[in-house]
Formats: sequence, C-alpha cells, structure tokens
Amino acid sequence: MPKKVSVTKFYTFEAAHQLVNHEGKCKNEHGHSYKLEVTVTGTPKQADGSPDEGMIIDFDEMSKIVKKVIDPFDHHNINKAVDYPTTVENIANDIFDRLYKTDLPVSKVRLWETATGSATVEYVE
Repeated sequence: MPKKVSVTKFYTFEAAHQLVNHEGKCKNEHGHSYKLEVTVTGTPKQADGSPDEGMIIDFDEMSKIVKKVIDPFDHHNINKAVDYPTTVENIANDIFDRLYKTDLPVSKVRLWETATGSATVEYVE
C-alpha cells in the first residue's frame, strides 16, 4: 500500500512589525514571539545502510535549512526585510515559499503570531 510519512518540527523567533494600513492597534510597531511549525512529507529512506536510513530528513539538517530561512526575521523589524503587508498570513506564505526553494520536502508551514492565532500554508498537488 503506497503511503507517505510526515514529520513536524517547531521553531521560535522574535520579531517586530506593523500593519501600516490597518485601522486597529496593529498599525503601531509591535513585536511577537512567533512559533513556527514546519512539516515535511515523504517516504523514509529504505534500508541502504546510510546514517539517515528510515528517515525523511535528519532533524539537524532540517533545522539548518529552516534557521537560514528565519534568521532574516529573527530580532528584526519584518517590515524592513520584505515588501508586502506583514500579516501572519503573508509571513507564513513567504516562509513556505523560501523553504520550498530549498531541498526540504516542505508540505506545511504553520506560523503562530499569538498563543491563539496562526496561519497555515499547505502544499497542494
């Protein structure tokens, strides 16, 4: 029976932003402790004697790739790094696109801006 396996790893970063055209309090510069969930999907490597046998990807390798993508946001004002409105939806979409351009088989990104609010971007075939 054909099947795929997904694994998810969590990351955090701190960043400031503002929603310039927003009419609420978010038009003021403010910060968040973002929590990022990155899910990769694939078929675990079969018995080949390699160190990553049975894995889709080694978590350490995954973290190196994700860190390179989120480092430009960490402890920065996101508005100064991008040219789009910095909603959680747009930031999640940007992170997904950046990860998709790497060797990481990313299938889903979920970005938490607050303890109760997040945006999810998923790969659709």
